[in-house]
Formats: sequence, C-alpha cells, structure tokens
Amino acid sequence: MRKPEDKACNNNNNSKVKLRKGLWSPEEDEKLMKYMLSNGQGCWTDSARNAGLQRCGKSCRLRWINYLRPDLKRGAFCPLEEELIIHLHSILGNR
Repeated sequence: MRKPEDKACNNNNNSKVKLRKGLWSPEEDEKLMKYMLSNGQGCWTDSARNAGLQRCGKSCRLRWINYLRPDLKRGAFCPLEEELIIHLHSILGNR
C-alpha cells in the first residue's frame, strides 16, 4: 500500500526530482549494492531514495534481481544441471 504524500509536495511540481533513465553507471551499481547488502530488501521506492540514487524503485528492483544479487548464477548450465532439467521435464512435462 502506498504512503500518503505530503500536501506541500502536491502543490509544487518543481520539487520533484528528475529520475534517471537508461544505462546504469558503475557508481550507481556500487551504491545499490552497498545499500542492499547493509539494509536488505524492503520498499523499493524508499531503497532507491535512501541509497542516494535518482532512479525509480522498479528500476532498482530489476537491477538488483537480474544483475547484482550475490547469489545470482549466470552462464551455461553444467552437465549435472542439464541432466536434472531433462529428467524433471520427462516426469513433469512442460508445466
């Protein structure tokens, strides 16, 4: 559930910070990584703001989940993983 906004913020559109779009810089990655490792996951909008990033919460969430998580394994499957996938597919099908 969203938090109610300040009425002072609603009256003045100039007070909104312009959010960055596009490619992430290594400095932004570093800020997000440090913040997430020290504070953990929570409200992504607050995480983006508290980490000092000018990004929206959705952008930070996607960057963390798809690229920066320490437990994220990237690359090809090992032969044991391939065998497991084929075995499970033969049992379960395309579910």
